[in-house]
Amino acid sequence: MLCYLLGALFSTSGARYIVATIIHHGVHGHLYKSQSVNRVLCEILSTLLIVQPYDSYRQFHVYEHHGREFSTLEDKDLAAIYQLGFRPGTPKRDLYTRLAGTLLSPKFHLFFFWGRLKANTVGVPVYRLAMTLVWWLVLAVLMSQMGIAASVAILLLPFVIFYQMASLLHLLTEHIWLVRKEGESVRDSHINNCLARFCGEMCPESFALRNSARWGKWLLMHLFVHLPTRMLIVQGSLVCHDWHHRYGNVRQWYDYAQLREKHAYKLYSEDSYDYFDIWGIHNALDYVFKALSESDEIEMTQLEYRLN
Repeated sequence: MLCYLLGALFSTSGARYIVATIIHHGVHGHLYKSQSVNRVLCEILSTLLIVQPYDSYRQFHVYEHHGREFSTLEDKDLAAIYQLGFRPGTPKRDLYTRLAGTLLSPKFHLFFFWGRLKANTVGVPVYRLAMTLVWWLVLAVLMSQMGIAASVAILLLPFVIFYQMASLLHLLTEHIWLVRKEGESVRDSHINNCLARFCGEMCPESFALRNSARWGKWLLMHLFVHLPTRMLIVQGSLVCHDWHHRYGNVRQWYDYAQLREKHAYKLYSEDSYDYFDIWGIHNALDYVFKALSESDEIEMTQLEYRLN
């Protein structure tokens, strides 16, 4: 079981890295100078993992989420948060209850995966539909050879259930998810609603015997919270996703941590530091839920949203 869990961790981590880092920066045009090459790579990878195709992802993410729709009800990411029940004015305890129920909800996972299936078949170019059908046929043959138990353990759990749980936790913690205030500029809303989610915590002050329990807690937190978080939720450049929202056109995504640090130092030296750093995914989640719970309720109808 331990070997299986480790294998599932690496499988899900790889899938999340491909989607949230490689495909994400591919639709931004940051991988290759040629947009055609970016498109081909994203189409292949998104087909294999049954996630949103290049065109629709680029439209809603690059032009809408990074544009004027950010922090509005037209932002499909914010709409997803609200439609799933994580709404302003909801008590923090209820938000945590909602999170636990959603992560374990068959309805949530079926709806999420159904959306992934539809995204690969409805309104896509003919070539993409052909790619999808061929790949699904390959998966069907593979699963028939593996049997039900192996298919569930090797394919369904890591690439559907665990993947979608990690995706939800990433989505919930990447922004504060408050609707833009009247008079607030688009750029200011990107700055005010973005978080840096770092992994790790301070070491105990010394190796003295009296700190043994603290060192034990430190080790357990790093092994079972911070390391899985770095692999599943904030992999790659997602730890400094806030810098990406400020400078989304910069192509050097692999240097985001250094570039953010340089900019943060510059702001600090000018006494204008306005980044918000949070250490620990549990602290990021609590911060977002606290902000939502302390905000006024807003009226809304059925919102158009998408999960990826």
